[in-house]
Amino acid sequence: MPASPRRPCLVIRPDDSSSDEDPPSPTRLKKKVVFADDHGRPLTQVRIMTEPSNVPPLWSHKFLAEVTQGMSAEPVAHGEPWEITFQQPASSYIEFRKKLDQEKVTLENVIVKENEEILLGTIKVSNLAFHKEVFVRSTTNGWKTSEDIFCKFVPNASTNTVSAAYVLYDTFSFKLTLPPKSRRIEFCVCYKCEGKEYWDNNGGLNYVIVKKVQNKFHRSNSDEFLSVKSSEVEKMHRTSSFDVIQTINKVDPWSEFACWNHVDTSNPYW
Repeated sequence: MPASPRRPCLVIRPDDSSSDEDPPSPTRLKKKVVFADDHGRPLTQVRIMTEPSNVPPLWSHKFLAEVTQGMSAEPVAHGEPWEITFQQPASSYIEFRKKLDQEKVTLENVIVKENEEILLGTIKVSNLAFHKEVFVRSTTNGWKTSEDIFCKFVPNASTNTVSAAYVLYDTFSFKLTLPPKSRRIEFCVCYKCEGKEYWDNNGGLNYVIVKKVQNKFHRSNSDEFLSVKSSEVEKMHRTSSFDVIQTINKVDPWSEFACWNHVDTSNPYW
């Protein structure tokens, strides 16, 4: 294939300001630099966008087929989520410390990892002696059978800098596997030290997690939605707007209004 004819980078154009009657003068010629590749072709391309800046570009079906390569955007089916039925013990610190001092062991926090089907948790125990044994006893069939999962010691900064005799509490972690076919798991915590056993069974109720019940208004068809009358929607908007205006009118001046004064503090802040 023959190479494209080369063209110079320097293009000389006549000055448009010169009169049509006068011949172009070499001293009045304009110079324009054009950058090209080694074959003389332009280095840039100009494309005109017909869509506004706030609208995505219109892609052809052929382009989408090349990008997706036959894959579809069907929703991925997920299993039913797990629900923790008890309050996190450490959320109320005063009660948590009181229970720890009295019973020597207490569950601290738990986290459900849905994607891995596991339950992670931490346990606090009183440092009664150096040698300790902590485990979690769980069941999925109402205690017809049970399984003991031994916990791992979690070192902290004070453990490395302070003598073990002066550390008041130790932390242990555990991991429970959530069987896919189970809908309810109960567990309790045991702490063995110096020949004695200390149990935390949530006041006799055990710690329970269950498969979360789906909302009764859930629809399998994504095209179906709950319908609310427009009059009811307008009523809700009017009521909420009226409440906000009444609250603002009671404050004088505006700088004294603090939204944090209206926050519900009955539950712990996460």
